[in-house]
Amino acid sequence: MTDPGIVAQAPEVARLIARTAAGNTLSSGLADRARGVLLGLAVGNLLGLPVEGDRHDWIADTYPDGLTEIDPREANRPMDDDLAQAVDLGEALLAGGDCARDLADRLVVWERENGRGIGITTREVIEELYTGKPLPEPARIIYERRNRIAPNGGVMRCAPVAIARRNDPARLVADSATTCVVTHYAATCQWSCILVNAVIAALLNGAAPDLPGLLEAARADGCPDLAAQAISDGIPADALDAMGHGSQPPPDADWLMCDHRLIGHTLLATQFGFWAAATRLDFEDALVASVAAGGDTDTNAAVAGAVLGARYGASAIPQRWLDCIPQRELIERLADDLIATPGS
Repeated sequence: MTDPGIVAQAPEVARLIARTAAGNTLSSGLADRARGVLLGLAVGNLLGLPVEGDRHDWIADTYPDGLTEIDPREANRPMDDDLAQAVDLGEALLAGGDCARDLADRLVVWERENGRGIGITTREVIEELYTGKPLPEPARIIYERRNRIAPNGGVMRCAPVAIARRNDPARLVADSATTCVVTHYAATCQWSCILVNAVIAALLNGAAPDLPGLLEAARADGCPDLAAQAISDGIPADALDAMGHGSQPPPDADWLMCDHRLIGHTLLATQFGFWAAATRLDFEDALVASVAAGGDTDTNAAVAGAVLGARYGASAIPQRWLDCIPQRELIERLADDLIATPGS
């Protein structure tokens, strides 16, 4: 797939990923952390579902101690879109060949057979995919039609790339972008996937991600000013501002408790991922705090959950949450297979 709008390479980001991993690659606990990425994404998605779209103050009034439980009936329901599309992406990566084309074909089948929670952008792109247009034309058409907005439907599912490409930074960059533009063409969507996957890859390899350095490297590679774009679109930019000034994102959750004009924005979900890499909270408390922030709770918590899972491992996820994940064995097997991908 060639298109001038796709981020084909990011050499400074790739070099930073390689430097971060150098001397820190840990085989011990890797399977636990890889499973943690996908299972963390799953429980974040599920925990946030009941309050998706609700304001943080309403959530606080309704759940004074935080929303801490997942509906156990979810274990027997179809996967919601965040998890289902992540599984589709993971399986496309394992299949080899053109993973973007494979993902597109799988999304068409998923929309027809399940489609639970599908976003507006993804639905409209899939309608264009039915016409047989080559990639990334369907996503580009919808990007232009919808006034160049940058929803979070790419970053919500991107984590399998980090598992499969954690030791191949150039492929991590390229596959993050090309699988994103199957449905989400905006440059900020692509960079969200690249940056979140860079964070997850570092954590999988046992290294603390250099978040300010990562943002600086991205700017050197042509990444737009993400903080300025976030502010322009009416969402908080606290994590991006901090990183832009050479600091870690705020470790507490207070900055998350604000109102956003565009609740399903890729840069908001991305900042949840950055925060999850820096917070002092443990897995459970951090995920509960992510949901308490309101807005697009299931996706923001899915992104945070994937990062937290890479950081703390599946063993840190409460058993009562794990028991609610649909097709959990399939997801665990997928994580195991992704870490065994040749070149990973």
